[in-house]
Amino acid sequence: MSPSTFIVFWLLIKLSYAEDSCPEVKVVGIGDSDKLTILRGCPGIPGSHGLKGDVGPPGEKGEHGTKGTQGIKGEKGEFGTVETIYAARNCKELLDQGFFLSDWYTIYPDGESPLKVLCDMHTDGGGWIVFQRRWDGSMDFFRDWKSYKNGFGSRLNEFWLGNDNIHMLTSAVARELRIDLVDFESTKYYAKYSSFKILEESQNYTLLLGGFVNGNAGDSLTYHNNMKFSTKEQDNDENSGNCAEHLNAGWWYRDCYHSNLNGLYLSGQHETTKHGISWRSAKGLNYSFKFVEMKLR
Repeated sequence: MSPSTFIVFWLLIKLSYAEDSCPEVKVVGIGDSDKLTILRGCPGIPGSHGLKGDVGPPGEKGEHGTKGTQGIKGEKGEFGTVETIYAARNCKELLDQGFFLSDWYTIYPDGESPLKVLCDMHTDGGGWIVFQRRWDGSMDFFRDWKSYKNGFGSRLNEFWLGNDNIHMLTSAVARELRIDLVDFESTKYYAKYSSFKILEESQNYTLLLGGFVNGNAGDSLTYHNNMKFSTKEQDNDENSGNCAEHLNAGWWYRDCYHSNLNGLYLSGQHETTKHGISWRSAKGLNYSFKFVEMKLR
């Protein structure tokens, strides 16, 4: 292609672009006097973006999608640590934890072995473990060594908690002792001692008693201090005879007694030849109480 031909070709292309981009002239009107010439220019440069509009209202919730495939099973986790729940060792600890109703509870005196006991949560500040109760004569307390060793009776009525259990409750530390009595005239008595402990069976459950603290019943147990426990077939007293056999009970007899809280259930005043639930310093040995509880804390 010659140079002149190329120039002509280039001009034709330029003119075609100019025809597309040049303003368009348009004449409108009916008559000569009404004609109006309109010149339409080329498009201007795009303006700048306007301000962002407000967020529109949320759209309707879409339908649930199809369930995806199950993921890969994770690795097995490590074993968790076992937390130890503290178990009360006595009724006082239960009371401190908020158990304020007098009832039968399970305690763990040695931290491991469970023991069901009656807790007195009301008397003298509460927290007492009741280990003996008499109140209706429904239970026979004239029993052998094994019965007193293991315990006997009913939770609903009369019982002896058992010398093995009483030893376990007092072996680590000597406990306070309180004795509550009620006569047939509904008069209440009590006696309180600073400490109470009995030794193990190999030492015949020897009684180790602290000092008399107070109480309108007076002191009728110190006489029995340091004495071994006796039953009808196991005589450990200082009497020439068998006090347990003679007095129809198991107790820490000396020669023979100032108290006999496991004696026969009799109705108040009785003959000398009968031996009831007696506490000498309160109403003499010829009076049998209607109600008695022995308890430690």
